[in-house]
Amino acid sequence: MPSKPLIRWAGSKRKLLPTLLDRIPSKFNAYIEPFCGSACLFFELAPANAILGDINQELINALTQIKRQKDIYDELVRIPDTPEEYYKIRQLDPARLNVRMRAIRFLYLNRYCFNGVYRTNMEGKFNVPKGTKTGCFPSKEVFDNSRKLLRSAHLIVASYENTLKSASKGDFAYIDPPYAKSGKFTGEYGPNSFDSRSLPKFVNKLNYLDRKQVKFLFSYRACQEVLDLLPSNYKVSFISVKRHIAGFKSGWNNADEILVQNY
Repeated sequence: MPSKPLIRWAGSKRKLLPTLLDRIPSKFNAYIEPFCGSACLFFELAPANAILGDINQELINALTQIKRQKDIYDELVRIPDTPEEYYKIRQLDPARLNVRMRAIRFLYLNRYCFNGVYRTNMEGKFNVPKGTKTGCFPSKEVFDNSRKLLRSAHLIVASYENTLKSASKGDFAYIDPPYAKSGKFTGEYGPNSFDSRSLPKFVNKLNYLDRKQVKFLFSYRACQEVLDLLPSNYKVSFISVKRHIAGFKSGWNNADEILVQNY
């Protein structure tokens, strides 16, 4: 079945999948994705052994409940797609819900929010308004197929550092951190998310993976601050992308993003 991630995610690389697939190693052991988001590459590759990590507890809980429970889809599609229902559900405190209802809340808001953005206020409360032209949920067949694929994945709420701790020789990591222009809190992706101040420490982690002979593919917006940190032995490719989830440019005139690999 063609890949169709269940979760909308700002910055998702779904439109970039053909480019990413051209760069996947021919052989690897475990697949590791420490900023999993919609996990579109995972669903496309369908690896036999995977670790999907993210600091977003709501995201990981939703994927976990999809993996464990068969009938979440039926409950989701019964909820009306109306502004009244959206804001009523958004107002619910996820900490007061059980894991199943917490997942349903996240998946509903994710489907019908503006552009698949995950943003919180300083108190950690989701505050994205309802979107338009969000489409409906994927079919039950897609949900069931995704649930089967998730059986091969170990899902963890963790920083990228902790997610990558288990990486060993012969594994492959796809690493796609959110891009941030500054260290200021924006609320996007949740509190304590990756920002530009994280880059030196992050590149040190890439070098650590390289020494362990872990293959990695790293995608990030092209900027001089990250290019200056990368060792000369890494292979860097420039691609042109559109900076929102609606699509990507076909031309290569504007090098807006880089793909970095150590193999």
